Amino acid sequence: MRRVDSRKQKLLTKLGTLTSKTKARGQLTAIIDKPEDIFYYTCYWGEGILIMKENEESKLIVPRLEYLRAVSSSKECDIVSSERGKGLTNSLLKHLGSDNIVCYGGNDYWTANIIAKQVGKRNLILGEEQLKKVREIKDKQEIETIKNASNIIDKLFEIAKKEIKINISEEEIQSILVYEAMNRGARFPNYQFTSNPLIVASGPNGSFPHAETSSRRIKNGDFVVLDITLSYNHYISDATRTFGVGKISKKMQDAYNLVKHAQESAIERIKSTNNFAEVDLEGRKIIQEGGYGDFFIHSTGHGIGLEVHELPWIRPQTYTTIKENMTITIEPGVYIENKFGIRIEDSLCITTKRNSKKRLSEFDRYDYINFHKFDKSLIVI
Repeated sequence: MRRVDSRKQKLLTKLGTLTSKTKARGQLTAIIDKPEDIFYYTCYWGEGILIMKENEESKLIVPRLEYLRAVSSSKECDIVSSERGKGLTNSLLKHLGSDNIVCYGGNDYWTANIIAKQVGKRNLILGEEQLKKVREIKDKQEIETIKNASNIIDKLFEIAKKEIKINISEEEIQSILVYEAMNRGARFPNYQFTSNPLIVASGPNGSFPHAETSSRRIKNGDFVVLDITLSYNHYISDATRTFGVGKISKKMQDAYNLVKHAQESAIERIKSTNNFAEVDLEGRKIIQEGGYGDFFIHSTGHGIGLEVHELPWIRPQTYTTIKENMTITIEPGVYIENKFGIRIEDSLCITTKRNSKKRLSEFDRYDYINFHKFDKSLIVI
């Protein structure tokens, strides 16, 4: 419970700095309606609206059908039962004074407009980005949970290595892995841009970075891109391996080794920079020099936590300072239309170097823990 309360204080302190730059006056109030953020501050995951004020107990407004579950799972908050939909916002307004400075952490226009009518536009601050920033640095428990999720992914790669074979379909592989993941206590996060729980993309389907797993049957000479994103106690790990099946051409092998070199070099660059743009550049430069620069069509990585994609971003010309206890992915790839795709991805945690004999500069301060142990050499089945 102390951990939940410290998160609240951290957020309100950050929001206080934000509101001090405005001319608004009144009691600072944070309003949160995104499930990931509600969970972060209460340990309850579900529909609701959270109200947090300085020196007051947080109030969590939930639909009547969620009341008992919220009471049993939540920490450090008073649970208020309400009707769904408009009933939730009506209950919210009852707990807001007209003199509140409100920082709304969601992105629903209708809710923001209702709050603005209550407190005045001058006293409403949109603070979604501030909530993302607070969650960017993970604590010990969060890191350990992501590590547990990563261990399950490694076990799924081992299972996939045994199950992938010529003439088995992508969907059959997916169904096996979904069962094995859930049997180990993992679940699959809600990711709005795909209807599939994980990616199994063979042959030409691998040329789509976010391929939809299909009924296509694996053929001799295919690459199979296996991208597993799963959730363990609501925290996410994300990793990808690319397997070869049967006779893999020399060109495909060379392309694979190029991506592997780029991924490993980008990871190592963390040790000699303080900026994620340099990490992106390291892997991108290697793929460019290998002749596949036009086929690396996404960022090098992203943050992971309660969401699949969250801060920080590891992409070109996005100058983000590296900080201890950020959890990220590194995942360069090459995608050749109608032929094949290759992606290699690990989830990592940023650490700091420990060297009492040498004063470390800002450019050689950081190290990393790779949560994944599964081999990255080309495995041909």
